[in-house]
Amino acid sequence: MRRQNAFRGIIKLLLIAVGLFSLLVTAGEEPKQWTPDDPCPTSIHAIIPNYRTKSEFGTFEGVHEALKTCPNISELHMSCRFGSRRHRLPFKLDGSERYISRPQILSLTGYEFDHDEWSDIRPQGTHPTFGNAVWPNDGIWPVSSSTNPVVTWVVEMFYKARWQWECLQGFMTHLGLLPWPLHSDLWKYEGYSKEWYSQRHTPAERRSMENIQRWLEAMDFSQIHSLTISEYMNVPLGKGVYHDLPRALTRLKTLKVEGQWVNPRYETLSNDQYEDKEYPSPENDWLEPLLPPALDFITAVRPGLESLTWTESGPVRNEVLETVLKHHGSSLTDLEWTNTEPKASSFSEEQLRSLGQWAPGLTNLTINLGRVHGVWPWKHLKAVAESLPRLTNLTIYLDMYDESSNFDYWKLLPAKLPLTQEASLDMFNILNLFKTGDKIQNVEFRQGDWEAPTDGPKIWEGDWAIRGPRMWTKCTLDVQRKWSKPTCEEGHEDKVEVEWRKPKRST
Repeated sequence: MRRQNAFRGIIKLLLIAVGLFSLLVTAGEEPKQWTPDDPCPTSIHAIIPNYRTKSEFGTFEGVHEALKTCPNISELHMSCRFGSRRHRLPFKLDGSERYISRPQILSLTGYEFDHDEWSDIRPQGTHPTFGNAVWPNDGIWPVSSSTNPVVTWVVEMFYKARWQWECLQGFMTHLGLLPWPLHSDLWKYEGYSKEWYSQRHTPAERRSMENIQRWLEAMDFSQIHSLTISEYMNVPLGKGVYHDLPRALTRLKTLKVEGQWVNPRYETLSNDQYEDKEYPSPENDWLEPLLPPALDFITAVRPGLESLTWTESGPVRNEVLETVLKHHGSSLTDLEWTNTEPKASSFSEEQLRSLGQWAPGLTNLTINLGRVHGVWPWKHLKAVAESLPRLTNLTIYLDMYDESSNFDYWKLLPAKLPLTQEASLDMFNILNLFKTGDKIQNVEFRQGDWEAPTDGPKIWEGDWAIRGPRMWTKCTLDVQRKWSKPTCEEGHEDKVEVEWRKPKRST
């Protein structure tokens, strides 16, 4: 009997072990990737590359095929992460491809708008013996100037034979049958040779096009009403994103921008000043602070936005704020303008009053405010209340840590005036005491890390980033019969990490 029980116990343990192993194997399997034979999706959430996620779109090639095949994709979200070979959609240089879907919501994180496809696929490098370019003239396929068809054919066959011979050499070198490297142009070993050969006669005007310009040619952007662009890993650059894309967004109502979009060739010095690394200035000769290039994109979008979000915008400078408000303020109902700690930039009292001058129709507002000399920003709250008559929902980000905190040694000192339920209720009452027009119905005070997860390290110019914890208080007006009772509730998450923000892409 004991032997039977022992045997049954062993069988149960084996079954449990097999079950756990199966779960682990299943959890580690990558999800099936979408193919044109599968049902068409109405929305795409692509995370590229696709490790540790359940997205059925783990490559740009898959998204590319879906947009060409499926007519009813209304939402397109693409997020680039570390390890991706491409950071853009793979358009052909001849412009023959067309997307039959016309998305209404587009979200791009880390997209490489200015990529020059020709520079990637054209032969590069020099001959190992003679030192000259393997394929001169920027990789342009040589063509005979003769009008004699026989001469033209002979020249074409000569260069075709040369290309095939070099491909064979590259293949043999890849197998280890020839010394490495036979040629220094690695394009042969990455599959670019075939791409270049098939598009070798591309006209000059098409070779110089940026990726976003090819995308604008392939898809109708006029239906997009909501656009999000985040500079994670890649900074939006080029004429296409600053000039051509805004002109195509004829029905845009909601715009979300993350980052300042400063060209990586500029190095941050101090006080938000920059130095051109290609043309460095003399010692201690600081350049004037640059206006964030993202400002040019925001103001290039035609007026009429109803909702604008600009996160990690850098210091809230008068000339930047005024430029945006003059362009979009009259139509805005929702505005979020925030930066994360420890470089959170607060609105001044005068800037808050300018919101009422240029954007009087705001009903929802999200901003940074800081403590003023150890007390709550009473004058700033009063300015908000008096300047925005239609405002009913307000979110305020406050610093969680004191300015004297030392992030190098994890000496995180809490702000000297703690955010409590009672303090939040006092600020809520002050807001509605001075409120003109509609009463504020909802106020949320936030501290800590509220950035959406990127499934990878944050990519910013060298600086410290705080991951968690977070604290909040939510205050509402509880309407009961003929009177309103303000109430507040608080919450928090205790996890805390301090990490070094890694540098952006360098050119």
